Amino acid sequence: MKKYTVMIMSDPTAKVRKIKVPALAPVQLISAAIAVVLITACLLVYFGSDYIEMKENLKELNALRQENTAQRFQLQSFTRNLDQIRTALDTLKNFDHKLRVMADLNDTSENNFLLGIGGPSEVELPAEYKTDLSEKITSDLNDLSLHSARQEISFQELIDFFSEQKLVLNSTPSIWPVRGWITSGFGVRRDPFTGYKKMHDGLDVATRAGTPIIAPCDGIVTRVTTDYGYGKMLEINNGHGIVTRFGHNSKNMVQVGDRVKRGDLIAYVGNTGRSTGPHLHYEIIVNGTHVNPMKYILN
Repeated sequence: MKKYTVMIMSDPTAKVRKIKVPALAPVQLISAAIAVVLITACLLVYFGSDYIEMKENLKELNALRQENTAQRFQLQSFTRNLDQIRTALDTLKNFDHKLRVMADLNDTSENNFLLGIGGPSEVELPAEYKTDLSEKITSDLNDLSLHSARQEISFQELIDFFSEQKLVLNSTPSIWPVRGWITSGFGVRRDPFTGYKKMHDGLDVATRAGTPIIAPCDGIVTRVTTDYGYGKMLEINNGHGIVTRFGHNSKNMVQVGDRVKRGDLIAYVGNTGRSTGPHLHYEIIVNGTHVNPMKYILN
């Protein structure tokens, strides 16, 4: 086999080293060159694809960093909004307390507030997602959920109370059924027909015949009749144990079972029954006992 001699010298005076290298055929040289090219190409493809992938990962990482920054700002803004909501709830709590003082209702204790509260458990983040900010937001949300439930219960109690008070006020005969002159008050008086002292169970309000008589409060008409003493008269059951009675009317404008509202026309002043002149005899009966109507009239 043909060989080539390669001589190696470190300097002109040094010993010459000879290396014999076998001579390769052109086909072998071409094969070797092709192998080198293929290996080089494979390396370029491998490292090139790795570079491209790394570049894409870097781009995605930068996008995630931007998104993370934006989300952090949003969470901080959300935290500020939660603080504002907490302040608003504190304001509502103070308002609730003032209403309870006005209504003479006791403040509902923390333990009583918990009665009847149900629903899902509190929000709990997985450990891998917990940060100082996320834990604060989660805690605030749980607190707000509990406080809002408590406040809802308290306001519902106040609504029920004031609704009941509204019904009581609507059933309270607080206005004059007719305008005129009080000719005889509530209490013992001398009977105009017999001259003897006798209990007068209502107010006599003198005015001209035909003057409208209005309902002093809400109620249901339970009696419309003609009586020897009262003449044409009617009674209204106002609820809560209160009954109002109107006597000596010239004409009754309602019937038994009618619902009336404060201010509705119910009759006209007359001089019927045991009467000395046109006037309204007005009585208020509470739980079966006559009371002085002046204690109820506000106007």
